[in-house]
Order: sequence, then structure tokens, then C-alpha cells
Amino acid sequence: MASHKLFIFHLLSLIIFFHAACSNGKDPEKYIGFWLDPSDELAIPTEIKQKNGRLYIVMNVNGEQTELPAMFDREGKSIFAKLPMPTGNLVDVKARYLSESKRLQMDIAGMSNELSKISEAVATERKKKINEFYDPSFFVGKWIDIKTTNPDSIEISKQDDQYFLKTKLDSTEIRYNKRFFEWFYMGNPNTIRRLKNGNIEWSIGALRTEYRRL
Repeated sequence: MASHKLFIFHLLSLIIFFHAACSNGKDPEKYIGFWLDPSDELAIPTEIKQKNGRLYIVMNVNGEQTELPAMFDREGKSIFAKLPMPTGNLVDVKARYLSESKRLQMDIAGMSNELSKISEAVATERKKKINEFYDPSFFVGKWIDIKTTNPDSIEISKQDDQYFLKTKLDSTEIRYNKRFFEWFYMGNPNTIRRLKNGNIEWSIGALRTEYRRL
């Protein structure tokens, strides 16, 4: 009989604890899932998941998926995490569920954005689409400056696992870094990236030139 009363006591304690957690907003189910900025067609979904009783924010950082341990704030109104930077500093990441709109407000280093919830299937398809967009093989071919009538073109070619940029002056090996080519030439940083309109942009320091496929 005593053991039965003890069981009832523990059960009631669990119910009270669960009710208190919910009333404080500490409900991970609202957060768990895939979230996306619907206005950005190249945004990679952010995932919030629960593993072994802990929350994690899985987000894309410079082309890499980064898993950040997260936890509720004291009032249970949001979850937060710390994002390590290459400089060694930590950036605040905060996610707050908006009950009225059923969206997720994501704040990263003081910059805020609202995300909509999507299914895992949609998230998978989106990731596939973005991987195809950033496929370096897209760049292979000849390109010409859109603002000049000069017939001189540039050419990006691939030999085995190496890429080369050929101009009328020389040929330079360029390396792909997840989303764009980058290299140094005569002390200046150079990048070539794909634009949403199907063209490419070559940046040399602050100078930018757009090219279309020839």
C-alpha cells in the first residue's frame, strides 16, 4: 500500500513538473523540425532537433552544416546557442517560437529573420537544389564580359580534380571553396561566384565584373 502511494506521489510530481514546464513555454516540440526563410531561394534549411534529451540547432555556416548545443532561457521563451567564429569569438544564436504566426524568429549576432516550418522531404529537396546550384562544374566553359564588346573571353576548365582560369594573358589554377572559386593573384584576393541570373561574377578586391556564358 505504501509503495502504491509512493508511485501515485511520483506520478503527480511528474504531471506538475510537466505542466509547469509547458506553462513556462519550455515546449521543445514547437521548435523541433526544419525551418526556412521562404523569401530566399538559396537559403539552406535550419534544423532544430532533440537528441539524448538535449536540443541542437543545426545550421549552415559558410557552406558547412554546424550542430550547436542549445538550451532554453530561464523564462523558457526562447532557445539559445553559441556559434564559434574563426576568430575564436562566440556569436549568440537565439530562436523564439512565434505562437500567432507559427514561425520561428531567428536572431544571429543581432540580425533577425523569420523562418517558416517545412517538412523533412521539402528540406531534403531544397538541400539537393542548392548543392546543384553550387556545383563547380557549372563554371566550366567560356565566358564574356556583359558590359563590353571586346571579343576576348575567359575560360574555366577542369583537369582531373583541378580547375584553371584562362585569359588572354595567362592560365591560373583556381580552387573551389564550397560556394565559389578563390585565389590570390599579385597579392590581390580573387573570387568567382555564380549569380542567380545564371551569370558569374569575378571579383578582384573591390572591383566586380559580370560575365555571361559564351
